Amino acid sequence: MEILELWLKRYGKFENHKIALKPGMNIIYGGNETGKTTIHSFIRAMFFGLGRARGRAARMDEYQLRQPWDAPGVFLGSMRIEKDGEIYRIDRCFDRSAQPLTVTCETQLRSAAQPERAMEELLGGISEQAFVNTVFIPQAQAQTDDALAEELRRFMVNSEGTMDAQLDVAQALQTLRKKKKQLEQKKKKEEEQLEAQIEKKLAKAEAIRTELELLKRQKDVHRGPADNRADQSVEDEAQPVARWRWIIISLLLLAGILAVAGAIFLTDLKLRLFLGVAGAVFLILIAPAYRLLQEPDETAGNTGGRQEKAAGQREEARRRASQDYLIEEISVREETYARLQDELETLYQRHVGPAGTDTELAAVTMAMDRICELSSGIYARSGGRLNERASEILCELTGGAYSRVILDETMEVRIYTPERVLGLRQVSGGTMQQIYFALRMAAGELLCAGLQPPVVLDETFAMYDDTRLEAALRWLKKSGRQVILFTCQKREREILARL
Repeated sequence: MEILELWLKRYGKFENHKIALKPGMNIIYGGNETGKTTIHSFIRAMFFGLGRARGRAARMDEYQLRQPWDAPGVFLGSMRIEKDGEIYRIDRCFDRSAQPLTVTCETQLRSAAQPERAMEELLGGISEQAFVNTVFIPQAQAQTDDALAEELRRFMVNSEGTMDAQLDVAQALQTLRKKKKQLEQKKKKEEEQLEAQIEKKLAKAEAIRTELELLKRQKDVHRGPADNRADQSVEDEAQPVARWRWIIISLLLLAGILAVAGAIFLTDLKLRLFLGVAGAVFLILIAPAYRLLQEPDETAGNTGGRQEKAAGQREEARRRASQDYLIEEISVREETYARLQDELETLYQRHVGPAGTDTELAAVTMAMDRICELSSGIYARSGGRLNERASEILCELTGGAYSRVILDETMEVRIYTPERVLGLRQVSGGTMQQIYFALRMAAGELLCAGLQPPVVLDETFAMYDDTRLEAALRWLKKSGRQVILFTCQKREREILARL
């Protein structure tokens, strides 16, 4: 693929500005503040559009930075490219247009019905992250980010026998991370609800336990024999009265019997008559004496005793009713307390048991770990191609000073020398830039296989000395790729003139 023409209709400081490009090396030269970075940004925007950030980030995103200076309401551009012998024109309107993208094949004089899909086909399925981490290097940003590792992992998994373009490890992991976050939030909410239920039931159980203790103390108080002692005292008071009544009746009966016996057995008539009358009187007095002695007993003793006894019986009935009520209440409280303990046990088991959301969360975590493990293994097997190509490029760039570089799946870079293994921080800034450049070009060849998009560089070689710069330009010229190099220095043109 090659870019034939850029047409900045209204983009940043440019208005109706055209730039014609050719195959091979293209240098866009200009001093600071002349718009080189704006044109560099325009190429990316024409391929992938301009995304808009949210919140505070929206103030400094590319959409805001590249707004037309003179007419902010009109924001558009056009680009012509050549691919596989056919010429395409890409038109984009970056503001709120009803037709933001149009793709026209000028060779066949037809417009794509689905422009977004047509752009994906033109780019060979390359994502924006892969593009900006390989062949599109912003100003002073030769280093890559974590997105390149995800793109490489996805590519290698896809190429590991499946060749399934729909298989996207990064997307799968992103989906699983999103699902895991949702499950963690759900689990947290469930735990908060369970804890609230547990606290509520614990408080209720404690209140019932307190009521039980109080009821049991009341039951113990009502259990005393006070009423029995009162009844016994009434009986004790009634016993002397009954004893004196029977003594008097017995004496009257005995006197009557003796008098009658004397009247029968004595010989003196007068004495016999007196004793007979006296005996009859004694015997007759038994009944009145019994009644006389019985009445005081009933009024003074039995009546009061019966009243006290009736009162005692009523108190006993009340006491027994109270006892029965307390026993029933205690039984109800004990059953409620036992049921609450069972419910608390169930809640505790739900709180710590691996069920429901916990099971789903464990499954998602296991899936993520398994995908990372498999993709890491695939990277270890397939990453050799990337590292081999990056080492070849680095060897050419450094004149053989560094001939082997390794990039693992965590984006850790190791540089191998005959003496030792170095990290990025152990080499000079210029060598570090060369290593990043070699990794970008090797990853670009791997991810963009069969397409070879233009290499777009914005002041990429500012930290290079003349020797490093000549080696980089020589490699780019040798690659046969279209290169668009933005620079504020003239040495690139001078070196290319010699080459």
